[in-house]
Amino acid sequence: MAVPGTASAAVGAAPPDTTAPAVVPSGPGMELSAASFTQMTVDDVSRRVWIAGEQDYPDGSRDGELTGVLYAGAGPAVASAHMPAPLSGVAVEPDGSKVYAGQADHIATYSHSSGFLDPLDPIPAPADGCGRELVHTGGRLFFTSRPAASSGGCTDGLGSVGVAATGEGDTAAEVMYSSTRMHLEAGPGGLLVTAPERWSATDDPDLGIYRVTDGADGNLLEFLGERRFADDGTGEGMDFRDADFSADGSVLAVADAVRGTVLLGGQDARFLENRYTPLPEGVAPTAVAFSPDSKWFAQGGAASGDAADLTLAFADPSVERQPLRISFEDEAAGRRVVPRGMEFSGDGEQLFVVTSNEEGTKFWLHTIQTRQALAPSRIVDVTHGPAVAGEPFRVSGRLDLDGLAPTQAPRITVQRLNGSEFADLPPVPVAEDGTFVLEDVLPEQAGNVQYVLGYAGDEVHYLSEHWLVVDTVEASSTMSPADR
Repeated sequence: MAVPGTASAAVGAAPPDTTAPAVVPSGPGMELSAASFTQMTVDDVSRRVWIAGEQDYPDGSRDGELTGVLYAGAGPAVASAHMPAPLSGVAVEPDGSKVYAGQADHIATYSHSSGFLDPLDPIPAPADGCGRELVHTGGRLFFTSRPAASSGGCTDGLGSVGVAATGEGDTAAEVMYSSTRMHLEAGPGGLLVTAPERWSATDDPDLGIYRVTDGADGNLLEFLGERRFADDGTGEGMDFRDADFSADGSVLAVADAVRGTVLLGGQDARFLENRYTPLPEGVAPTAVAFSPDSKWFAQGGAASGDAADLTLAFADPSVERQPLRISFEDEAAGRRVVPRGMEFSGDGEQLFVVTSNEEGTKFWLHTIQTRQALAPSRIVDVTHGPAVAGEPFRVSGRLDLDGLAPTQAPRITVQRLNGSEFADLPPVPVAEDGTFVLEDVLPEQAGNVQYVLGYAGDEVHYLSEHWLVVDTVEASSTMSPADR
C-alpha cells in the first residue's frame, strides 16, 4: 500500500479547548513529477487520487500527465498516462472504471483496472485554450470549454459548460454559456455549482446551483438558486478559489479570496452563518473540503512564515474543539495549499492535500490522517492487587479524555495473553469520573501474564491502549512487594 506524504501532525495531539489552536508542521510530501496542477479527484473504488497537470522537459517541451496515486488497494502505486499538452481537468466514473482528462480539442478517456490506464475513444468537445474543468455528477460528465481569444489571454470571448455523451442514450450538449472563465463543482444527489471567474475587482459574478435531471422536459439542469456576493451591488464581488458541498448537500462552502470561507445553502444559495474557526489572519484562502462521511471540514490557504496553511475541524460546528492546524513550510512539503487542492477519501479517514512552492513550479501530495484532529485519550493510574496464580485478580485505572465529553458511554476492552493462550475478556464499564475496575481470575500456572487494556475511541476522541505485565506467583509462595 502506498501512503503518499503522510503528515507528521500526529506527534503531540491537538491541545485542549482552553488554549489557542497549536500549529504543527507537516511531514514531507510525495513530490509529483508534474510542473503544473489543474484539478484532482478521489476514486473511492480504486482507492486512488487522480491528478491532472503537465510535465516540463529539459528541451523546453511539455506534455500532459494524468497521475493516479494509490492510497490503499491493488495494483502499482502510481498509474499514469501521458498525452499532448495542454492538459487540464480530471474526473472519474463513480465505479472507477473510466478516468477522463481534458485536452484542447476533446476529452481523453481511459479505462482503469488495477493501476493500468488504457486509452479509449475520445469524447468530442469544443475547443479550449484556457483550461478545462471536469466534474461527474448526476450520472453525467460536465466540462468547461473556452477558446483563447488571443495568444495572450482568456479574458475575452465566449465559453460554455457542456455535458458529454458517456452512456447509452446520453446526449451531448452545451448547457450554458459564459463570457468569463467558469469553474465547476459537483455535489451529492446530482448537484452542480457554476462559479464564473471575475474579470475585475468591481465585477460581481453570479454563482449558480443546479440539480441534474433526467432531461425529460428538455432541460438537463434544474435551477435551484443563485448568489452574488456583493449583495447590495457595491464592493467587491466573488473572487472564487474553490467550493465543496457538505455530505448531505445542505451546505455549500466557498473559498473566496476576499472574504475567506463563505457558507451558502446547498439547495438555494442563501447566505448562512459561518461558525467555523477561520483561517489565521493574513492567510489567503485557496481550498475547502467536506468529508463524505459528514465528520470533517477542511480549509486550505497560502500562508507566510509559520502560520497555518490548513485548518481541519469537525463538520458539526457545535462540537466545541479547537481545530487541527498544519503548516506547510518545508523544502520537501511545499509552501501553500494550491487552489482546489484538497479532497477527502470516501470514508473520511484521509485528507489529500496538494501543495506547491511559492513559484508554483513544484508540487507535493500529502495524506493527512483525520484522526490526528481527534481529542486524545489516555489510560492512566493503572494499579493491581496481589497476583496469585489461580486466584481472583483486580486491576483499577482511569480513562482520561481531553476536552470533550464522550459521545457514548465508554468501555475498556480487555485482552489477556498467557504464553501462547489468548483470551478476550468482557469489556469493563467506565464510571462518570473515568475510573474503571477489572476483575479476573488468573491462570492456574504461575508465570508471565499480560493484559491489553484498550479504548476504541468515539466520534471525538482518539483510541488509546495500555499494556499491563504481571508476574504471578504460586499460592504458597511469598510475594515480594513488586508482585503486589
